[in-house]
Amino acid sequence: MNDKPHLSPSTINQYLRCSAQTMFKMEVGPKPPGIAFLYGRSYDDAINEDMGQKIDSHEDLPEDDVKDAFVTSWDKNKELTEFFAKDKPTEIREIGIKSIGQWTGEIAPTVQPSAVQKKLPIDFPSFDYNILQYADIITDDDRVIDNKTAARSISKNGDGSLLVPADHRLQLTMYGMGFGANYGKQPKSLGLDYAIKTKAPKFQRVSWEPNEEDKELALNLMVRVGKGIENNVFIPNRSSFMCNKRMCGWWRECQKMFGGKIKD
Repeated sequence: MNDKPHLSPSTINQYLRCSAQTMFKMEVGPKPPGIAFLYGRSYDDAINEDMGQKIDSHEDLPEDDVKDAFVTSWDKNKELTEFFAKDKPTEIREIGIKSIGQWTGEIAPTVQPSAVQKKLPIDFPSFDYNILQYADIITDDDRVIDNKTAARSISKNGDGSLLVPADHRLQLTMYGMGFGANYGKQPKSLGLDYAIKTKAPKFQRVSWEPNEEDKELALNLMVRVGKGIENNVFIPNRSSFMCNKRMCGWWRECQKMFGGKIKD
């Protein structure tokens, strides 16, 4: 890829959620993550530990080894995390250990990876940005899987099927486009494996098949977010559920620049 600036699904979704947050990330830099990020990163690191070696071995690691990978990542990164009074890190850590153990028994045996954290770039010659993105897992039968952690169960449609959130639909649509650009064919499926972060951990699995309208939406969002960044269009979204001191590390800068008061 050339030296053009890049966009990613996470940057586009962040801009749509709160463009001011995107500005602060670019101008101020990263802030200490919260407990949700610590949990998700530890979970991803544990999965990557197992799936990475399984590409060649075709066998999963013992459950205790995967649990140890979660603990190692948690303990390594906890000092970089900003905890709040309402957080319960010891309890959440234990939930994570239990959950990743269940993942080893329930989910891991159904996945044979061919690639882990696979780069799926897209180069648009007539666009000022490239797309830079990484798929969690690509299987040997061309399925793309993204691993997610969630605090509560995913909502369902009227027919009982899982309702994939709009930001996750965009992400999977872009992964599908990236797979096509890099592999010269379409993926067999695009899926999400949700690990629900409750005291009794559970998993929800869902596939998403974007149509041409979904792809058109993704392309339009890429263009408009890119133009918004170029034209310095950055507006705080104080109605976002993530607009609070626990979930936004740039709340101080936001209050100072735009006024108002960020809720606790």
